[in-house]
Amino acid sequence: MRELIISLVQTINGSYAQDGWSTGVSTKADFSYFTSLRKQAGAIIIDRRTALNPALPVINAPGKALEHTPVHVLTESDPAELSRQLSKAGLDYRAQHFTPDTAAQVLDDLESTNETLVCESGPNLAYRLLDAAPGAELHLSLSPLYSRNTGSHFSQLEATLNLRLIDVRTVDDQIFIRYAKA
Repeated sequence: MRELIISLVQTINGSYAQDGWSTGVSTKADFSYFTSLRKQAGAIIIDRRTALNPALPVINAPGKALEHTPVHVLTESDPAELSRQLSKAGLDYRAQHFTPDTAAQVLDDLESTNETLVCESGPNLAYRLLDAAPGAELHLSLSPLYSRNTGSHFSQLEATLNLRLIDVRTVDDQIFIRYAKA
């Protein structure tokens, strides 16, 4: 079974994004941790919204550390249309269709340079994958920020997942919590 690490950052009151993106709730310590997870990845998993954001840097661009790392964009919508959009944007990302019922098999079939998959998506895809993969770990980075305004984003996914604590550590004022499915 492949190792699946799901990386999420959120504020102390549960906001996953400020002005629509996680960079608004991230800190220097969180970004360093995030970078260390990327270095372990044999493949990166992101969602459609992240893949198509023109303001974000290309994950596997030539000359970057992850140049040869496959990037998979999981979508519950049409992967052919998403593939066209990715190609038009010049992105070497692979669109993969999945449903909550097929997520485990999709994860098993993803191209990867090693056995570690790292998911960098928003909470909806992250929780679907956490639910589908028995050995998955959630690496939750808790930012020392309370954020509740029109730019805050809270997950609307209706789900219940029982988790068990693996590890807790702090760097500066950032708390890193590792969970596995109970």
